[in-house]
Amino acid sequence: MAKDELPEVPVNPDKSWHQVVERPNTLAKKVPKIGGKNPEKAFAEAESIVKRMAAEYVDKLADDIEQMKKLAAAYRSDPSDANLDKLFRLVHNMRGQGATFGFPLITEIGRTFCRYVRERPADIEVKPALVDQHLKALQVVYSQSIKGSGDEISQAVVHALSEVVEKEIG
Repeated sequence: MAKDELPEVPVNPDKSWHQVVERPNTLAKKVPKIGGKNPEKAFAEAESIVKRMAAEYVDKLADDIEQMKKLAAAYRSDPSDANLDKLFRLVHNMRGQGATFGFPLITEIGRTFCRYVRERPADIEVKPALVDQHLKALQVVYSQSIKGSGDEISQAVVHALSEVVEKEIG
């Protein structure tokens, strides 16, 4: 129904005034009635792929941590937007994969780092010390292979980083 075909709403409609607009359901045309993938088989395949990728993730995480160290050193020696952006992109990718593969602390720490870099007011410089604190926390999660939510200390570190970032971005 085109916009110019819509009925006028009465000036003082009572509770019984309404119009039902039926939209065609074209979804059935897009889904085969027979054949196609068996949903249980598709889910099993997906779970198998995620398990395989999870095993590979720890190796990739080791590479990411080494790359993160290099990018952090480059940022400390030249705190340019270009170096910060490279570091941001790496941590952003680590953050996106962490929880999927059993490291939600990497996701949480990465989230506060990314929030700090992207949401800080333009007139506030990124503090290398705060960047280093986030990176050190990510290194500890990796080196101690802290999966899941971690212990009280891990949670306290994540909370402290989040509070500092909140104060910085105000």
